[in-house]
Amino acid sequence: MADAYIVDTGVFLRWFVDQPGFERAREVQEAFLDDLVELETADFAWIEVAGVLRKKGLLAGRLTAEEFAMAVRVIDDLGVTVHPIGADHLERAAGLAARLTLRMHDAVFAQLALDRGIPLLTTDAKLCHAVEGVVKAELLRGVGEA
Repeated sequence: MADAYIVDTGVFLRWFVDQPGFERAREVQEAFLDDLVELETADFAWIEVAGVLRKKGLLAGRLTAEEFAMAVRVIDDLGVTVHPIGADHLERAAGLAARLTLRMHDAVFAQLALDRGIPLLTTDAKLCHAVEGVVKAELLRGVGEA
């Protein structure tokens, strides 16, 4: 495990929903709570996490309305470092997206990892492969090669 990660939405989702890789995601969460690893993310992760938890948690019957409402606060409640994404970051991320053929939200996380000099922890195998040699990225253990 690295000392710090930029964490994408899929990792946060697995703190609440048992999808492939959830065991490792919860190990990372425990390490964070024990001050063994630092976790950072982009500010729009708040909205992405809430949206995905609504669909894959609440609407799928995996979370109650009360659990869902509490879960959307997890990034702040646990003290994950949240980085504001401004126009300069978006411009750099757009260049990365164009160069590596990334979806823009993936490029934002990848660019943040580049800017911070720490690895990206993701559940997206395609993203890991796309940024290879440019951005240090780690596929969450237990997530298949999609």
